[in-house]
Amino acid sequence: MTEEERKERKREWGKKYREKNKEKLKKYLEKNKEKIKARGEKYREKNKEEIKARGEKYREKNKEKLKAKEKKYYEENKKYVLTRSRKYYEEHKKAYYANNAKRKAQKIKATPKWFEQERDKVVLIYAKAREFGFHVDHIVPLRSKKVCGLHTWANLQLLDKTLNAHKNNHYWPDMP
Repeated sequence: MTEEERKERKREWGKKYREKNKEKLKKYLEKNKEKIKARGEKYREKNKEEIKARGEKYREKNKEKLKAKEKKYYEENKKYVLTRSRKYYEEHKKAYYANNAKRKAQKIKATPKWFEQERDKVVLIYAKAREFGFHVDHIVPLRSKKVCGLHTWANLQLLDKTLNAHKNNHYWPDMP
């Protein structure tokens, strides 16, 4: 018997056992709630990296399925999600303001002295983005741990908002 067959057989046995002993297991769980909780916490602490790797592997393998599930949840709970987002924003306004101020300062630092020569092109890109419902993206991010681009016409592109949010500042051409 192969290892995979043995695991499958064990899974089937466990499934049958749980089905047959529902009440017994329910009583055990109620009686030993704290003990089980402590054991789980200890396991998670001991196997942090392995659990993280399994999660990443699962998310990578099921990207489309998870995206569809997330979209479905959003559509079914749009009002709740927007209310929760608004509440979070209200509770963390200072952080949002600080982040925006930091981004503006970074943009100023990333704007070269010769920017005035191409200001019209940049203004046009932002106008077209609004007209067509796109976001203006910096091809090479202004803020990133590995690289910082310039706020210039040559470093701007129009992107769909979902692509721009997905890209964030984690990807750029010729990325190492």
